[in-house]
Amino acid sequence: MADPMTLVPFTLELAGKVVSSLTGYLQDVKDAPKAVKSIILEVKVLRSIVETLELIHGQNGPVDKTGLSESLSRCQTTLHELRELVDPDYADNPDSQTPTIHRTPGMASPGSGSASPFRGQANSSIESSTMSSMLAAQTSIEQNASGPVTPTRRSSDKRRSMTVRERVKWPFMKGKAEELLMQLEKHKTQLSLAVQADTALNLQSLSHSVCEIEASLNDNEKRSLLVWLKPNDKYDMYNFHSEQRAKQEDETCDWMVNSSGWRQFLNGGSTEPGGYRRFVWIFGIPGAGKTVLASFLIDNIATRCMATGYSYYYCFHEWHQDATIPFLRWIIVDLSRQIERFIPKELGELGRERTFDIKRLMDCFLALSRQIARKYGRVYIVVDAVDESMKPRSRFLDVLVKIGTDPAYNHVSLLMTSRDEPDIREKMAEAEAIYTKSRECLTTVRTSGYDKPDLKSYTEVTMSNGDVMKAIETYVKKQFEKNEKFRVWPQEFRQKVEKELARNARGMFRWVACQIDIIERKYLTPDLVLEALNNLPHTLFDTYARILDNIVPEQRAFARTALALICSNTTLSIKSASVLVRASLHNVPLGTMHMYSVKTLKDTLGCLIKVTDLRRPPPSQYKREEERHHQKVSISHYTVKEFLFATPDDGQPRPAGEFSLSDIDIRLLEMEVVFNGLQQWGSDRRLPAQQRYPSRYEEHCLDASEQALRPERRNIIVNNQSVLDAVVPCLRPDSPHLVALATAAIRRRFPNWRRLCTFEEAASSPEGNIASREQTGILASLILLDWPELARKYLRSPKFKDLLPETRRYVWKNQFYIDTPTGDNLPASGVFSREDPITLLRFCVAWKRLEFVKLFLAAGANPMDEPDIIYVALRNPYGIDNSDDESLTGEVLKVLLESGADPNPPGYVYTPLQDAVRHLEESWVRSLLLEGRDPNGKGNPEGEHPYGGEAKKWHSQHPLQICRTAAPSWEITHDIEEQLQRARNQVRLLLLQYGAKEPPASPEAIVIDEDEE
Repeated sequence: MADPMTLVPFTLELAGKVVSSLTGYLQDVKDAPKAVKSIILEVKVLRSIVETLELIHGQNGPVDKTGLSESLSRCQTTLHELRELVDPDYADNPDSQTPTIHRTPGMASPGSGSASPFRGQANSSIESSTMSSMLAAQTSIEQNASGPVTPTRRSSDKRRSMTVRERVKWPFMKGKAEELLMQLEKHKTQLSLAVQADTALNLQSLSHSVCEIEASLNDNEKRSLLVWLKPNDKYDMYNFHSEQRAKQEDETCDWMVNSSGWRQFLNGGSTEPGGYRRFVWIFGIPGAGKTVLASFLIDNIATRCMATGYSYYYCFHEWHQDATIPFLRWIIVDLSRQIERFIPKELGELGRERTFDIKRLMDCFLALSRQIARKYGRVYIVVDAVDESMKPRSRFLDVLVKIGTDPAYNHVSLLMTSRDEPDIREKMAEAEAIYTKSRECLTTVRTSGYDKPDLKSYTEVTMSNGDVMKAIETYVKKQFEKNEKFRVWPQEFRQKVEKELARNARGMFRWVACQIDIIERKYLTPDLVLEALNNLPHTLFDTYARILDNIVPEQRAFARTALALICSNTTLSIKSASVLVRASLHNVPLGTMHMYSVKTLKDTLGCLIKVTDLRRPPPSQYKREEERHHQKVSISHYTVKEFLFATPDDGQPRPAGEFSLSDIDIRLLEMEVVFNGLQQWGSDRRLPAQQRYPSRYEEHCLDASEQALRPERRNIIVNNQSVLDAVVPCLRPDSPHLVALATAAIRRRFPNWRRLCTFEEAASSPEGNIASREQTGILASLILLDWPELARKYLRSPKFKDLLPETRRYVWKNQFYIDTPTGDNLPASGVFSREDPITLLRFCVAWKRLEFVKLFLAAGANPMDEPDIIYVALRNPYGIDNSDDESLTGEVLKVLLESGADPNPPGYVYTPLQDAVRHLEESWVRSLLLEGRDPNGKGNPEGEHPYGGEAKKWHSQHPLQICRTAAPSWEITHDIEEQLQRARNQVRLLLLQYGAKEPPASPEAIVIDEDEE
């Protein structure tokens, strides 16, 4: 038996055609019978009942499939006969007009019962004969009086009166019409009962269903889950939507919402050819106003659904991301909040695992949207600027196409806007091909002719249409009306300008906005305006090029720096307009800096940028109570950045000329700006009241340079000399910007810079020149930052190599302290103290910085100037935090010894060899024996401890004795004793090979623990 729901779509389609035919009949025939109006009303009511049945059927099967199928089939038969009453073309050839009715087995054909009144009644030959003669006579009279009859039914725009033929025919049709009206009532009653039955079942199971699909979470858990799921705050769509809404102009977007297609989209899409589907793609050229239109449509939807059951997402080029997962995360959070934080079980499971997966996010959205559709009817999603999602966009497009075309999402209406990009067009064509193929397969199963071959899976709406052109005219007119500078023009002249701009816009709101801005800033006299109108640029890129070409030479450096900093997509980007202006003075002559302000920036770059007021000041580490007004500068439109970054394929010059940008250009410029800003620390604060805290610009330089010092960005500095020259002076420990890190709380905000705060020059340092102390401080900073790459380049640079030999010697002899409490991210293990000044070599040896040891020794550091340097290397031999392996200390020992370090410094209670044997480290022992060749040596019983500790028993033992009993604290394993014995044997053999002699037997064996010093 056929599923009754397969009959529903055609029943709805047929009802719609009946209403259309009868409505057309009423429009054409001004004195049409009143019964026709009654029939139209009843058919509309019937259609709404069938739609309701279709909506609720998804949750529970019908109560009686057999009865419902028969009711729908009879309903189709009645609708066919109703259409035949007023549509003679359909009556003559119904099969060519409408697909065959779906029937259940045993049902009669629509034509097997009583014939249509237009065909005559089969059982009434008298009536038929009388009718034929009367109609023939009347037709002859009408033809003689009025001329030939036009073959089409609607021959003019005026409503005609009923012909005599129709008046004579209607009495014979009246009985049939009343009979069909009664049948409609009967069908309505039967279908209403089915709806009520299904509704009752739905209501009974609603509570149970909700419990099955909703996660068991309390309110706090729901809030916590949604906070986790929500994308980063910079992707807050509410704020972004408010910005786009502010750009709307009255009457410029009404063309879309006033169309019948928009109403069809809101109602779930039309099945009629040419109607809007539930998936709509609006596309247009750059600057056509797609985003502003999207914001307007979002507001229209919100008003219609009372802000429940809708969400939206704006893609934005500056975010440089694949929008797939952020889009799904945002709409799920947004929709959940709209229905009291409803959390589907799928989302609860995702939250427990704390992972983001596209398929599972789609499952969450499907469950959530179905819940909303049960309560509110539909869900609406709007996605703007799909082309601004980072390429490749295939994942994002797959998600959108699935929501827009998959039957599982029939309760969702989806609208997206974008440029007509090849990859988007290709994905839409691919989706259409799949949809068409699936319909063809479905048609072979269904009765022939059911589906329409021209029905698409989505609706395309181009912004290149007459409605947009009219909207542009309205936009231009309103811009001129509200601008005081234009209102002083004569009315006739103003209208001429408006007309000329609208005519040349070619569908681009953005182009018009730029021309108005240029005229307002540059050409306010009529003669100049007319000259500009006669030489309008053709494209947006032409417009941008003309704006930059017109910048006066003395402001070009300022403008280029500003554009580069505004276009930055790094974390070094500037958050404040005033800071941007100050940073853009990077290449401006010192004597002209006072001439630049935010107003200068706006006047120079015009419509290329957008200056917006900030509701609250940008965050700061310092109190700034005196500040009031804050603004932010950004690129005004995506196309501006495209223009600046454009690279022609044919070898032609770049469109932006000297203003052309690339990502690496911006990164280099940013670093030069911020590090040069640090060198000028204090120049912004000339007044005494300003001396307490750094300026906004100085704080930006401090923050941005902190990020630039991160390991992942250091290569850019090392490989670019101009940036390197700006960075090195800032590494001096006495630099003014480090003084600003006065408190522990502020130092924690800048972990790289606070390391440099630990350096303090020792009073006992040899009296060298200032230059040597500066070099010592810079190299110490590089050790603190663990930046050997820059140290290598710096030591090879003329800045260091051109120092006088005496100055270079002082660089290695200068002493300083490392105050670990100040740099609380440094290990405080007692290695560095205020009582023990250190040199550069001693510093990197103690900290086991092998690369620095090699670099310093190669650059002139002399280990013979530091007799106890080997003891420094053996202190904390496995690293300050015991995280290094023995090979690192072994390499440091080897390099020092090969460079001339004394392997047996006199005057100490034990020798380095005794210490190396105590640890059973064969490589350490070998290095010391190679250089010292005294395997029997012991320390001086009267000597001092190298670290200031107490004397231990092993200090007086022979190395072979130490080896036999040594038990270093190695990691405990199942064969630890075997490993220890093997190590003892290897070290003993090595000592014997170098000439060690067995000492006299000692009265008692002493077990040497590694922890003993």
